[in-house]
Amino acid sequence: MSEAASTWLRNGRLYDVRAGRFQAGDIEIRGDRIASVGGRAPAPAPTIDLDGAWLLPGFIDCHVHICVKTETADVSGLWNNALPGEIAIYAARAARRMLMAGITAARDVGGWDHHEIAVREAIDAGWIEGPRLFCSGRILTITSSSTPYYRGMYEECDGPVAVQHAARLQLAKGANFIKLLATGAVTSTKYERSDAIQFRPEEIEAAVAIATDNFTYVAAHAHADSGIRNCVEAGCRSIEHGSFGTRDTYLMMKEKGTWLVPTLCTTPAMFKDPAFAARVQPHIRARYQEVNAIRVANMKLAHECGVNIAMGTDAGTPGNHAGDNMQEVEVMVEAAGFSPAEAMRAATLGAATMMGQEAALGSLETGKLADIVAVRGNPLEDITALRTVDFVMKGGRVHKQNGQPTAFL
Repeated sequence: MSEAASTWLRNGRLYDVRAGRFQAGDIEIRGDRIASVGGRAPAPAPTIDLDGAWLLPGFIDCHVHICVKTETADVSGLWNNALPGEIAIYAARAARRMLMAGITAARDVGGWDHHEIAVREAIDAGWIEGPRLFCSGRILTITSSSTPYYRGMYEECDGPVAVQHAARLQLAKGANFIKLLATGAVTSTKYERSDAIQFRPEEIEAAVAIATDNFTYVAAHAHADSGIRNCVEAGCRSIEHGSFGTRDTYLMMKEKGTWLVPTLCTTPAMFKDPAFAARVQPHIRARYQEVNAIRVANMKLAHECGVNIAMGTDAGTPGNHAGDNMQEVEVMVEAAGFSPAEAMRAATLGAATMMGQEAALGSLETGKLADIVAVRGNPLEDITALRTVDFVMKGGRVHKQNGQPTAFL
């Protein structure tokens, strides 16, 4: 620990992610780290009185797209007429909204012409507020009818050699990991099916090899069961969505240690505003309706099979706004059979472990980064309490207190 003076978070109920329970105690912060947990602040020490709030580790959203304009119902023309700088400014706003909602770290699994990486660098430099961002750069895809929808998000590459080049290009642009489309997508053109295979096994293996060479990993978008299996066998770290998996495939994921990021809230988010949903392209709207029950049932199955699960919202799909990230945890509990403790672990220590960040993030433990949030109700009794975040600290700096953003810069 540094020699910086300590500040104490006092009079809170501290969440033990590993045990799944709250306990009384104070937290000592020194510099950007947690110096001690569970003791009592000495009388002369500087303190922040949290007045009996429930304290948790900062939440981690493992699947966001901060550059995608979620107020746009028709995704066929995203950013076609964007002004210089507009996309980065939008992404910066989305990042700050997530931080104020208690998301202190996030994986951006498909940006837009690497604007999200510029936002990550600005956050890290202290120029703007936002979560710790881990970015994939552009998404690797086969030649696709949907690329015109996502011109700044997709990197087309066919065949293992082209995939290797595209993966290296993302890393050269500052990506933390590689993202690829192993199957079709739901938010795509009418010519693309989400249950269709896209990258072949040898292409996925090529991406994994480049990631491994560079001490990182591959996150794989995969809906179709055979596509999920291709990714697991190739050694991808995580499966994004995993909608049409079978028991055998989920058991294979458990055996291999492959993580699942379910993104269950996409349909509820789109249909929360019926007038907005009515403006979404009809074939996409229909797909969201059709896939929802299947996905929820299969996430219950994956959970029963013991698959490692990390929370991800897919913030960036139509109506699925940054800043409303905790809706995913609600859906996990209210629809998919997770206990509140299981859902919160998926959004904290589970997510950190999936990203290889468990030594620094994901729990309130001595030596970890001081990423801490507080809410006014007990989320073990009412998971919706996580929607109202009263306090946000990231790296020892308070960004929100008493429900209000603090001064910045």
